[in-house]
Formats: sequence, structure tokens, C-alpha cells
Amino acid sequence: MSLEIPRTITITVDDTSSDSFPHTRTVSSTDMATVVPTPVLKGKEEAVDIDGVCMKLEKAADEEAAAPSDSATLDNDHHAPREKLSQSRKWTLLGVFALAMFIDIWFYSAFFIFTDVIAVDLNVNFAQQSWVITSYSVTFAAFLLFWGRVSDLYSPSKVFSWGFVTLGVLSLVISFLPDKYSFFIIRALAGIAGACLIPASYRLIVFVFEPHEHGRAFTLYGISGAIANVTGILIAGVIDLIPGGGQMTNWRWFFRVISIIILPVAASTFYLIPASTGKDAENTDGKAKWRRLDLVGVFLMLSAIVLLILGLTLGASYGWKKAGFLVPFLLSWVLFPAFFIWEARLPEDMALIPTKTWKIPNMIVLTVFALQIYAWWGVNFLALVEVFTTVYHESAILAAVRMLPQGIIAFAVTLLLTFVPRLVARPRYTILIGMTLGLISYILMTRPGDWKHDYWRLLFPAFLLGSGGMMAVFTGTNVGIMTAVPEEMAGVAGAIFQVALQMGSAIGFSVQAGLFTIKEGGLTNPTNIHASFYFQLGWVALWLIGFAVLYRPSKNDSGDEETGKKVIMAH
Repeated sequence: MSLEIPRTITITVDDTSSDSFPHTRTVSSTDMATVVPTPVLKGKEEAVDIDGVCMKLEKAADEEAAAPSDSATLDNDHHAPREKLSQSRKWTLLGVFALAMFIDIWFYSAFFIFTDVIAVDLNVNFAQQSWVITSYSVTFAAFLLFWGRVSDLYSPSKVFSWGFVTLGVLSLVISFLPDKYSFFIIRALAGIAGACLIPASYRLIVFVFEPHEHGRAFTLYGISGAIANVTGILIAGVIDLIPGGGQMTNWRWFFRVISIIILPVAASTFYLIPASTGKDAENTDGKAKWRRLDLVGVFLMLSAIVLLILGLTLGASYGWKKAGFLVPFLLSWVLFPAFFIWEARLPEDMALIPTKTWKIPNMIVLTVFALQIYAWWGVNFLALVEVFTTVYHESAILAAVRMLPQGIIAFAVTLLLTFVPRLVARPRYTILIGMTLGLISYILMTRPGDWKHDYWRLLFPAFLLGSGGMMAVFTGTNVGIMTAVPEEMAGVAGAIFQVALQMGSAIGFSVQAGLFTIKEGGLTNPTNIHASFYFQLGWVALWLIGFAVLYRPSKNDSGDEETGKKVIMAH
């Protein structure tokens, strides 16, 4: 199962008032991080104002992060009628955008299977293996806001097409790389290219489809992401069956297959996707566009994240008192404040993250809380897949099947919250219950001494409880963020959430890499695996307590608890 969660929702609001007949209106949210609206029943605490959520989702189109522009706004801003597309062309384009989501997710999840193979082939030492995954995810996260801004200032169609082509070319290049350093560098560049696809896709779906078609389009787009979650490690397991060595090693074929899929499709997008310009393209001159890209902010954010992860990785490899750990780690804590100071000096329309974002109630709490969500999956996936393949010498496809219950239960919870949305009507309770299940799950995962023998007795129930609970946590956190921010900040808030998710998983992998080496034997010593699970267990417990203490239920202006109406959710 991938740690990338589908990032789109469609809601239908049954709105009845005293002076109007009941009617239905559909709103599509295209936030970077799947902001999931929820139904609200009259009650005491944390009820979500659905009308407010709808307004935020509509306003999210004006954000410079990952939310797309409203199609009507596009037409009005550009003073030109939109090209009328046939239904077959529209749905073909949706298939292209869904494929981009599949690739994005597979580029992450497949490497739970391929990490050990790549480490052996490229001579990556044990403590640095987490970089096989994080070299992509770190740059992917750092550039999401940037490519959203570029799409607004220039053209989402060009951002998508050139980003997709670049990802295909880099995938082919990676398949021939002979050493770990070139692999990490080119894979990091692939993360930058992959980050183009998400914000551009959201904008283009809204641009291509008529308003009344948005509901179906975004629902199908979201479902495709959920399917990709389940299939990622299975695809990697199948490709792992390819025999060969050297340039014919199976992980190289993964990149070649991906490249073969991407390049012809990416080339066709130059003709399939209608010409479009970003919502701010025509009312911003060339010099102002460069200023609004905030390249300094992007550099500071990327440098801080990379140095933090590099420090943790080098500390795991060479010791926590060595300069290799201390220098990059301490520098990162200089650059993080420098980023926020820089952003505070910029006008709000030029800053990647406006300062007022952090003044929103619960925004800091929810952002910090999000750091552990993806890490929950990543820490147990990487450890257990490698144990099953390297310690018990099982095939990669069998290891993938063993982990499949986590993907299936997460998908099932997604469907459950879609059709019974009242279960996530109050984000606080959803998060607390889900985190408790995640905590119980890691308690169970720290018990086995023989992972294979105790699979059905301990691991299988742990997978069902924990992954299902954490999927509810993911959804509840999205709801909490959406209901915390004013409508004009929805897009930026969602992008911040996605960055926190990716950064948290990278931190989790880096700390885990160090814990794998505390005792002799590496993965063959259950004590090392238990140590990494105890770390995640402690992280979940600490964040659970912190959330329970610091989170404040939202209220409306009158001081009464918010109330709302029923919504239907899909993502």
C-alpha cells in the first residue's frame, strides 16, 4: 500500500431553507491533500459547517497552491471561450490524469519492495537505504507549492505535459545508472518532475470538464488513486520476478516499464490537452511573475528538509556525535526559521506560505500532527517487507500479499466514510479513535519474535486495526484543516498538509534506519525491528496526547457549536 492517499473529493449538499425548495449542488475540491468534507449533525462539539466548507472548496480554486481555478473564472479571466471538447476526449484526458496519479503513487510504494535489491546492486550501505525512498519524496514535497504557483502564473497544461515527459525521460535514465550517488540525484530530480503532475492535474480537470461533470470526474479520479494504493507493491512484486543481473536487474525494468508507459502518453498530452493559461497569467507581468515564484523560499524549504534528513541518515551511519550528523542537522534548524522569516517579509500574494496561515486556530496543531500519519505506514511497511524478503527469503510478491490487508482495509474505510459520512462528522473524535487503534496496532507489532509464525495471530489483526484507524485519522485531519482555515486559505493549507505528510515519512524512515543498527545483526535481529516499532509507538502516543490536549473544537461567530447538513463524500 502506498503512503500517497488519493487527493480529491466530491460532495453533494442537500440544502433546504424556509424560502426555497430543496435542491442539490455539487462542489469539487481539488486541494493538494484531499480535504475531506463531512456531514454535520446537530450536536455539541466540533460540528462542521457544511455551507462554510462548500464556500472554502469553491474559494480554494483561487489559491496558488494545488487547488484548481474554477472553470468559469478561467473563461472570464482569459477573455476567450473555452474549446468545446468531445466526451471521448474529456474522459481520455481524465484517464491520463489518473495515470499520472498512479505513477506518482507507484514511484513511492514500489520501493518498499525494491529497496533491498537496489541497495545490493548499487552498494548502498544499510543505514542509508531509506534514501532509496526519501530521495524522491523529499523533493516531491518541497516543490508542490512551487508548481502550483507556476501553473497559476503560466500554464497548467504545459506544466503537466513537460513534467510528465521529464519524469518519463528521467525514469529511463535511472534504469541505467551505475552507482548510488547518481541514483539519488536523478531520483530527486524525478521527484521535482513528479510534483508537477498533481497541482496541474487538479486545475486541468476543472478546466476540461463542465461544472456539472466535476462530481463524476473527481470521484473517478479519487477512486483511481485508491486503486493505485492497493496495487503499488503488487506491481513491484510482479516485476521483481523478472530474472537477470547487472543492467537486467528487476528494479531497472520497473523504471523502464514506467518510462515506456509515460513517454507516449506524455507526448500525446501536447495535442490532447487544450491550451490553457493560469488564473494569474494575464494580469501579472513577467517581472512580477518571477517575484511571485518565490525561488528563495523554495530553496530555503528544500535545503532545510534535505539537511534534516541527511543529518539523521548520517547519524545513523556514523554516529550521533560525529560532524556528519551535527553539521547538517544543526544547519537545518537555522534554515527552517530563515524560511519563515523570509516568508514573513513578503507580501501575502508573493509568499509561498503567508504568515497569517499560522495564526489560524488549530492550524499549527494539525500540521505538526500530520507529521506522523504517513510515517505510521512507512515504518512498518519498510521493515516487514525487508524482513519477509531478506530474512525469510520469501518472494517479493508473497511479501506484498502479506502487506495487502493494510491497503484493502484502508480502501474499505475510504468507501465507508464515503457512504456513511456521519462517522467523520466530528474530526476530533475520529482522530482520537483512529490514533488509539494505530497505537494498539503497534503494540501488537512489537510482540512477535518470529514474524512469519506470528503473522495471523498478531500481524494480521494489527494491520486491520491500525491501517483502518489511520485512514480515519487521515480523513479526520483533512476535515479539521478545512474547517479551521478561512475559505481563501484552503489551497495553501492543503498544500502545507501534504508537505507535512511527506516530510514526516522521511523523518520516520531516517530515524528507523539508525534503530536498525543498534544491535548486531540488522534486520535478522528482532530487537532492532522492535526498537523501530517502539519509536513509532512512542511517536503515536506522544502525538495522541498532544492532540487531545491542544486541539480546540471550532465554533461559529455566535459561540454556538457549528451545525450543518448531510454530505456525500468520495475520494
